[in-house]
Parts: sequence; structure tokens; C-alpha cells
Amino acid sequence: MVWLLLGGAFVGFTAVGAEVGDPSLDTGRHFAPFTLTLQPSLQMNPLPGWMKSPAVVQKETATVEVPLPPLWLSPVAEMYAVTIVFDDCGDGGPALEWRAPNGTNSVVAQGLGELGARLGLNSRTIMLPQELTREGGILLISYYAQFEKLLSISLRPARRDALAVLGGQSDPVMVDEALRVFRRGEVDGLRNPPLSGDVRRGTIVEAELSAEVQELEGELEFVMPMEGVVEGAMLKLEVLGLDPEATLEVVVNSHSLGPLAAAPFALDDPSLVTDEAGRLVLAGWRGGSLFIPARRWMAGDNSIVIRLKRSEEESGRRVFLRNAALHVRFGSEPIERPVAEPTEPDFDLPDPFIPNPADPPLPEVITGYR
Repeated sequence: MVWLLLGGAFVGFTAVGAEVGDPSLDTGRHFAPFTLTLQPSLQMNPLPGWMKSPAVVQKETATVEVPLPPLWLSPVAEMYAVTIVFDDCGDGGPALEWRAPNGTNSVVAQGLGELGARLGLNSRTIMLPQELTREGGILLISYYAQFEKLLSISLRPARRDALAVLGGQSDPVMVDEALRVFRRGEVDGLRNPPLSGDVRRGTIVEAELSAEVQELEGELEFVMPMEGVVEGAMLKLEVLGLDPEATLEVVVNSHSLGPLAAAPFALDDPSLVTDEAGRLVLAGWRGGSLFIPARRWMAGDNSIVIRLKRSEEESGRRVFLRNAALHVRFGSEPIERPVAEPTEPDFDLPDPFIPNPADPPLPEVITGYR
């Protein structure tokens, strides 16, 4: 039996399949997640070994309080990460705060959602700053006036590891069980800024196709002008609302190149939830990419079509795209060097090594001593 404090009264839940401290939990039980489901019904998994106190749900203040112990009490955990799944209404989404043992509150994220665009099912994973959580405290998740839109909260301890990064463009700070890499801008609590313009790095040009959030209804076309010798290109974008069984087909200049390769996910990913029909669906933004070979490009304007191919069983959720970009590698024009034709020797010219009888005699050269 696990106890949850709801609105000042303790409510008990019976864990299914495992009790608190059950050794049948995964061998990495030090990293077992804590998950609190708020919608459609209130449920909580057994408290993992690293967590000492249950969560507190305060409906009156539209807040969930999750006590977290000091990091030095855990034998292996060095950081905490929280995943929030919510119905994004375009009002900024839920906010995160941290309350230190002395009662001081710090803002971790002012809002996890979009502003303006109603996306539906969304998810954000935030890495809690180690300087805040080192001595323990309380994580506060609030969604004022929209508390019923807060669907689930998952907390996972993390360990630090040495990581070598090749190049200066990427900024990875966290890796999950599916080896999905999170950039600093994804987990720092701020809203992910859209792309802004084109960037050139040597022979690579990162061209922005569409940075803002766009709904994908059927298909969406981009036009990309090309000048120069293209050696290859990589299409990259982020997608939200795509059913795991659905695909995004890419068509370049009327040639189908197949589906966009989506980022992998683990089956215990807290962003993987069930819909009304009991089917698994993914919440939040996911990256996707596809290589486009050189032979598919032509000089001038090129058509890039993203076509949504839905599954027969899915519920037809709205699908959105953002930060669509094309990374193009250009080559150099071949240099045409003029080839000199071999010339025939002119036998009418005198041989410079044979003396001409008409020339005056050469002076006598005297060598040695007399």
C-alpha cells in the first residue's frame, strides 16, 4: 500500500506487480523512476528506494509537491530529471519551481508549453540543476486554471559520466535508456527557440525551411533554390503528434525517398502514454531526419514535400512540424586546365652545339702556367 496526500487527506493505492523494496524490480533499482498519473485517474507507482516521501497533490492551488532527498543520500544518483506530460493549450503550459529546505523558492521553468499554438498532447523533460537539488527540497509543479490538463509526472535519478564531444556545434547534456541525446536547450527549462536564418560552415550550409510551428494536414511543400554542385543533403525537422505507426514520406522533385527516420524511444519512456482507445502514443516533440542524395537535386528551385501517411488504427491526432532545415554539402566545380599539344622539333634551326663556319673564331682559352 502506498499513501498519497491529496488535498490534506491521505489516499492509499495498492501497487500492482511489486511492493516497495521488492527485489524483483529492475537490477538498476537505484534508477527506478517515480511516476504519478493524474489523468484520467489518480495513480502512483511504488516509491523507489531513492525516494523517501510520497508526492502531495494540492488541487486547491493546482500544484503537485514532490519531496526529493539530498543527493548525497543516494549511492549512485547525482542528478534528477523530471518529465511532464500535459495537454498543451497554447497558454505557456505548467511551471516548475524548487523549494529549498530554508523555504526559498527558485524558478526552474516559467512554462513548458507553447505560446499561441494549441498542440494537444505535449511532453517536456527538464534536468534539475544540481546546485538546487544537492541538499534536497521540494519540486513544485503547477498549472493554474488548467490543472486538469496536467496528465503525468515522472522523476528519474541520473548519473554523470565522462563524455567527449567532437566538434563545437552540438551541446549534449543527457542521454536516456534509448540513447536519445538531449541538448542543453531541450532540458534547461526554457522554451526551445526557433531556427533563425541560414548558417554556413565550410562546405556545409544549414538552410532554414520553416522554423515556426506548422500543422501538417495531408502534405506540406517547401521550395529550396540550389546553386552549385550538391554532394548530398540531410533533411531535419521536429514533429509532434505523430502516431508511432504513422510515417512522414519525403518526396523531392516528384521522387519518393521513403519515410523520415524518427528518433528511437524506449517502451518505458514516460512520454509514451495510452490514448482513449488504450493504444500507445508519444507525447512531445521528436526529431527526424533523412539523407537526400546528390542525384535528386537540380539547379534552380527544388520541391520538398512532407506527406503524412496515417495508420489505419490511429485516432487522427493533429500533427505539427517545426524547425525544418536542410543541411547541404556543396562540392567545388571541376577545374578545366588547358592541355598543351606537343610540338614537332624544327630541323631548320641550327644545332647550338655545332659551330657555324660563318661565325668568327672563338678566342683561345689558355689554361695552366707557362
